[in-house]
This record gives sequence, C-alpha cells and structure tokens, in this order.
Amino acid sequence: MNFELMYALAEHSQEPMLLSSSRGDILYVNPAFCELVGQRREAVLEIGSAGWMHLLAETREIKEHLRADGRDAKLEANLWHKSGQKIPVELVSRSFSTSENHSYISVHVRDLRAQKDAHQKLEAQQQELKKAVRELQLVMDFSADLICTFSPDGEFLHVNKACLAILGYTPEELIGRNYRAFIHPEDHAITEQDAVEVIAISKTLNFKNRYLHKDGSTIYLSWSSSLVREENKIYCIGRNISNEVANQAKDKHNEYRLQALLQEGQDMVCILDKEGSYSFVSGSVIHAMGYDPQELIGRKPFEFIHPDDVVDILDEFEQVSAGMDAKTPPFRFKTKAGEWRWLETKGVNCFHHPAINGIIVNSRDITERLQAQRQLELSEKMYKAVFEKNPDFVYSLSPSGYFTSVNAAAISCIGYSEEEFLKMRPRDLLHPDKLKEAEENFVRIKAGESMTTETTVFNANGNKVHLAVTKVPVIVNGELIGVHGIAKDITAVKRQQRLLKDTANRLKNILESIKDAFFTLDKDWCFTYMNHQFEKSLGVKSSDLIGRDVREVFPSERYQKFYAKFQRAFSLQHPTHFEEYSYILNEWLDVSAYPSEEGLSVFIKGVSARKQVEAELKKLSLVASKTVNSVYITDDEARVEWVNDGFTRLTGYTLEEIKGRKPGDLLAGPETNLEKVSVIRQKLNYDKPFVQEVQNRSKSGEVYWSKLDVTPIIDDLTGGKKKFIVIETDITEQKRAEEERTKLTEELLRRNRHLEQFTYIVSHNLRSPVANIIGLTSLLSTSDNPDMQKGIITKLKQTSQNLDYIIRDLNEMLSLQAGVLEEREKIMLPTVIEQVLQELPLDGGSTIRVELNGVGEIGSIRSYVSSIISNLLTNAVKYKSPDRPLCLTIQAEHHQTEGMVCLMVTDNGLGINLKKRGQKPVWPLQTIPFPCLWQRIRAIPGKNPSRSPGRICNR
Repeated sequence: MNFELMYALAEHSQEPMLLSSSRGDILYVNPAFCELVGQRREAVLEIGSAGWMHLLAETREIKEHLRADGRDAKLEANLWHKSGQKIPVELVSRSFSTSENHSYISVHVRDLRAQKDAHQKLEAQQQELKKAVRELQLVMDFSADLICTFSPDGEFLHVNKACLAILGYTPEELIGRNYRAFIHPEDHAITEQDAVEVIAISKTLNFKNRYLHKDGSTIYLSWSSSLVREENKIYCIGRNISNEVANQAKDKHNEYRLQALLQEGQDMVCILDKEGSYSFVSGSVIHAMGYDPQELIGRKPFEFIHPDDVVDILDEFEQVSAGMDAKTPPFRFKTKAGEWRWLETKGVNCFHHPAINGIIVNSRDITERLQAQRQLELSEKMYKAVFEKNPDFVYSLSPSGYFTSVNAAAISCIGYSEEEFLKMRPRDLLHPDKLKEAEENFVRIKAGESMTTETTVFNANGNKVHLAVTKVPVIVNGELIGVHGIAKDITAVKRQQRLLKDTANRLKNILESIKDAFFTLDKDWCFTYMNHQFEKSLGVKSSDLIGRDVREVFPSERYQKFYAKFQRAFSLQHPTHFEEYSYILNEWLDVSAYPSEEGLSVFIKGVSARKQVEAELKKLSLVASKTVNSVYITDDEARVEWVNDGFTRLTGYTLEEIKGRKPGDLLAGPETNLEKVSVIRQKLNYDKPFVQEVQNRSKSGEVYWSKLDVTPIIDDLTGGKKKFIVIETDITEQKRAEEERTKLTEELLRRNRHLEQFTYIVSHNLRSPVANIIGLTSLLSTSDNPDMQKGIITKLKQTSQNLDYIIRDLNEMLSLQAGVLEEREKIMLPTVIEQVLQELPLDGGSTIRVELNGVGEIGSIRSYVSSIISNLLTNAVKYKSPDRPLCLTIQAEHHQTEGMVCLMVTDNGLGINLKKRGQKPVWPLQTIPFPCLWQRIRAIPGKNPSRSPGRICNR
C-alpha cells in the first residue's frame, strides 16, 4: 500500500489517531483526533515538543504502558477538550521501528463517552432490577395471594407464606408434594384440563377451582398460570375468592360503589377501543377537565392532546396495543374551557378481558405537581448558582466531618483540587492551635447549633489563610445529615487590622518620642491624649487630665489667645498655625492645631531660640543685602530662605521665585550634573565650611561659572539644626582664560608630535627613491647597452614619479597638521602596493607574491599607508639572507570579528638572534620574524561593505 493511500485512509478515518516519536513528540494527528479534542491541527502539533501526554488529564508515564516488542498496549485515560471538559478514551498504542532504526508510536483513540454512559445506565438498570427483585420478594412474602411454582407434573416447587393464611399449611408442608392432594375431589377434572391448556398455550387466566383447607373447609381460588418453557416451570397466582363467592349478592352494590369512586375520584379512568376511541369515561372527568363523559364517548383522545405531544403518545399507544403496559411521559390535554393541563397516564391492555375489551387508561392531573417540580428545579438552580458562583468559600460536610462538596472559590482560595478536598476534613487544613476549638465547635454544631467563628488554615502552598466561617447544621426529621458552611477570606482584613494596630503603636511611639508637646481634644474640649513631653513641659499627669475640659485646667484669661485660635479651627474645620508668647512659661511657642471629625490635635514647641536666631539673621541680612556678591541663606535641607539683590542680579531670580527650593535643582548648568550636585549636598552634611566651583544657568538661559563659599551655622539652642550662608562669586572670565590656556598648550603639544612624525617620514620615505635615482644615474653613465639604458631611464621615470607622489603626500600631511585637511581619502590598496614594489631594489632571483583576498579600496591617509608599506618591504630587502633568494609575500585579510583589515608582509630574511640579545627563544628556530608594526586603516563605506577598520602588520 503506497504512502498516499495510507495517508488518505488516516485522514478520512472516523477513528481518532496520532503518530508520535519514541519520546512522545506529536508528528501527525488526523482530523478525527482534532475534532475529538476541539483544537485545530496546528495547535495540537505546536505542543509536539511537550509530548502528546500533555493532552492527558492525568499525569502518566507513557513508558509504563508501551511495550518495546511491538504488541498493542491498551489503557484508559482522559483527554482534555479545548473547552476544559474531560473526555474518557481508550488508547491503543503500538511501537514500531523503520528500516532506518527510527522508533515511532502509533496511537488509536476510541471515544468511551457513549460506552461510559451506557455502562452507567446499565448499572442504574441493574440497581433498579435488584430493587425490583427485593420488592418482588417483599410482595411475595406479604402478598395476600397464593404465589407458587409447579413442575409440569404438578409438584410444588415454591410457595409464599400466604399459603398458611389461605390453606392452613406452611410452605414446608406443601413444597415437594403434588397439588392434586389438596384439590377438592369434584374439581380434579377441570384442574387437569387447565393444566393441559397451560402446557399447550403457556398461559391461562382466571381459572377457578376449590382447595381443601387443613381444617377440612373448602377454599375457592382463582388462578392465573404461566408456563416458562426455558425454566420448565409453571408460575401461578391463586387468589382466595371464597368471600367473593359468599358475597356474590353484594357484587351489584360494590359495582355502584365502584361507579361512585370513578365518578368522584381524582384519577380519570377511561377505556379505549381498538380504533383508539373512548368507549368508557369515568365521571371524574367532569371536575378534572370540564367535559361530560358522553361528550368524549366515540372521540379519539388525540383530538385533545397538544400537537407537540401527539407523536410521543402515539408511540405509547402502539406499545400498549401490542400488549405491553406503558406509562406515558407528561403531556398536555385541553380542557373544555380551552386550558392546557398536564396529565400523567398509565395504559393497560385488557382486550383479553371480555368485560373490558379495550385499553384501560388511568390519567391524573399533575399540573400543580409539575409546577411545584419546576419551582423546585428553579430553586435548585438558584442554589447551585449561589453555591458555584459565590465569591466566598462555600462547602458541605458529612456528619463525620468530611467535605462532600466545595465550590470553585474554595478551590481557588485553598489551592486543592475538588478530588483532594473530598478526601479531607476541615481539621486537616487547620492551624494546630485551632484544632481543639474546632472539635468543640463541631460538637455544638452536631447538636444543632449554628455559629460564626474565625479560624486560620493552611493552603496548598503552605501559606496561612484567615477565614470567617459560618456553619449551619442541616437537620432532617431530627437527624443531622450534614453541615453547610460559608467561609470568607479575611486574610487581607486581618493584615489590615494588624497593620492598623502596628501603625497605632508606631504612631503612639512617635508621638511619645517627639520633642514637641502634643495633645488631642474631643469636640467638647476635653483631653483625650497627651504625650510625655506635654506632661513634662507643663508639670501635669495625663491620668489627672484625660476627660477634663482644657479650659477648666488652664484658665481662659491666661490662654485667651490660644483658645480663640482653637475655636476658629473648630468652626472652619481648617488647620491653624500661630506663634504666641506665653508669659506663664516665659517662652515663645509655635502652635499647630489640626481639626478632625473626632476633635482637635495640637502640636506645641518652644521657639525662643529660633526667635533669637531670626533676629540675628535680620541683622546679617541687612549687611548681606548691601554687598556686591550674590549671597543667599538656606535651611538645614539646603532650601533657600533668603537672597540678596546681588543674587537677583546674577541669576535673574527673585526671593519669591526661589524661596523654599534647592539652588541645584533650579540653577545647575550643563556641566553641573546630578553627581556634582550630590557631592555638594553631601558636603552640607558636615559641619565645616567648604569652597566649590559650579557651572550655573541664569533665568535668561545664560551659562556662567561661580565659586561658592559655603559656611554652616550650627544652632545649639534648637537641637543642632543648621543654616548655610553661601557667598557666590562670578568666575566666568577666569574660567574662560583657563580654558584658553589649556587649549593653547594642547595645540602646541599636538604640533610637536606631528613635527616629530613628519621628520621620521621624511628621513625614511625620501631616502629610498633618492638612493634609487643616484644608483640608476650611476648605472646610466657607466653602461653603453641601449636596452639597458632604456630600462634604466624607465626606472628613473617611475622612481621620479614616485618621489613626486611622496613629496605631494608630505605637502598634504603638512596641510593636515596645520588643520587644513581633516578627513581621510579613498585609497586603492593594490595601487599603493604596486607603486612601492616599483621602487623596491630587487635582484633577479627574488620572488614576490601578492594575495589581497578581495581587499580593494580603503579609507586612510595615503602618505601614512605608503610609508608603512615602503618601510616594511625595504626592511625585507635590506635584511634578506645571503644564503637564499628573497621570497616576499604580501597578504591582506578582512577580520570581521575584530572589525579590521590586516596587511601582513612575510619574508625569509635573517630575522633577530634572540640568544645573542640575551632572550629566551620562544620558537624552535634561532631567528624570529621582524617585529610587527601596527596601523589602523578605516575602510571606505559603500565600497567594501564587508570590510571594516583593520590592521597592517609586518612579520
């Protein structure tokens, strides 16, 4: 079978299947599998690296269920649907290997939902059957009728206990004996005839005969017999009709009574003939449906049944017509008034009964019951909604204290799954300190007491959770059947309460530790709190004053100005701040009063020392205001309190604009960064004067330099608080002069370095072409060979042209040093190398190899590059070995990682004798390459995009 056909079969298969690697990675899924889990194929394949076991609801190790021998392995599991639903499935997996020794696993999935549902229904039916058997046994044991089984030859096989009441014999006395021994002698013949009929047609009904009682009296019995051929038994029910026979005269009276029962009963009884028409209708239909029985006779019930219910009722009618008893589902029946009423009907086929010859239909109006049932269902749905959607932890407990149900909020709050909850008790979650209390409370709840308590539990992560729990016992018929509980997570509330308590404690500690006197009054001007400083300052005790009116303790005539301010704060509900001199304390007081809904909070501190300092500062400010320099005064946090006119002239800011602000935040210039401002503020923490130069920016945006002379003033009378006097001097012109001197010095040093470099280049670059010209002219004067002279003249031209290039490069270098040329030029590296090689004095045996590896145009200073290459090649020729021909290699490589172009010149010359120089050799040879000379060369952008700044080196 080819691959396309196999793929088509898998794609169109109704059976979900997938293919995975031996590690569990999903390689293929068919559409049926995607439909089963409710996901697109791409989404399923995206989790391939996680393994297809990721789709299982339970954690399993697939290796435990797979066999390496290739045989099928089956297991049942649950797959996750996209909606979150668990789908029961049977997985059949087989591992196999390809010819390339690749291992795979094919998995076929069978949806077990229908099977599970059928199994549950079967179990339910079996339970119903067991129940029916038990009920049947009870019926048989307590039935007033004689129920028994016979063998075909008439031997009793089983008899119920009714035989004692009917015949006077116990079941043990009858079982094993033939029924003929107990029949009235006159009824032997008809009994034998009925026995033959039972064997022939398997059933007889209402056969009557007489039995002899143990005491010798005659008992009339009516029999219904049925032969079960598979069991080879005859099942019989015998009813004692002795009284009926004795009371035949009363039958007519009983018939009237029955008619009255049918007329006035709640159930409607009717008979349908073979055509499905009413042949009899009880009188109860009058008050139930409003019809007279004669109005329905001859009409079909389907005329009155709701059209939506007719199909179901027809099916039931056909079943009853076929001989089966049936109970219809509720259906709607139209009353004479046009109202639809819900009926529940049971039909019994009685065509075999001559007196009935039809189907007995017993109907009952269940409209009110259905309405009550729907109301109950609505109540249950509402309860479930309250239970499941409740944001609090809702749960139920069994009488033994185990969880029987929990809502989603409980799972979210505590972190355990529902399955884990149902195996636990609340005590399993409790803090050990709460166990004893919980046990006592549960005893009270079992006694019928509802209660609300607070407790502490541990969640699945081991964290504490505080809960407020309300527990209500559920008692039915005086018996506890469970406990219903609602727990509210109060962890945040507890944390807040603890925080408030800690805050209150901290606040009290703060109020007690502050050096200011502090007290609070309620709305009646009575003390509610005072700190230790208040007690100490006024010589009072809080225990004597709490609850007393402040105006009684401290007379109004002495503190009239204070009480006036307090009254204003109370009236306007606005804080007030004032300074007042107390003649009683002989001190200036700074008072702040803050009104609130509870009363008034008052802070009082002595400021006599500050008043003295302020008086001194006023004198100093008078002097400072007249000085030419900028002067300003700050508080201990470096906020400006006062500036003179010189500050305004220098910065452009007035006192109103800068008061309360830090100078560094407003005046810092471009070079006065946060770090420098931080250094200045750090120096303010010390008690020593200092000088600092800063760059500032005035209000108009002008940048200037200032020298700050900062002097701290320590005030011991106010607890060591500081103020700072700052004298600011404009040093802008001084800084400019310093900058000019610095620039001039740097320019002189730069020119000196360039001059030294120029001298070096002149001494090296001009020497080689001049020496070549001298040598060539000497050869020209001594040679008579025309070809040789022609070659010498050509060489002289090339050497002269190269000399011209060098002189021009020197001129450009001089221009560069003078600041005329600032940018590098574009240089073709192959051309520069060719020009240098033309000037190189080589003999006939020399070999030159040039490998530039694609490096062409670079950006640099032409004279520098030419001089470097010329020196490297000249050194190679100068120090060549006399023992071998010169072999010279020029290579260029682009190093992308280092961002460079590396030019390497290698030769087989003499090298350097390290032993002679007293150095340890680092190579096995006695000589090493010539020392490297490094020069950075910038590549020209756009010409060689893969090239970057590189190195020229000689070795």
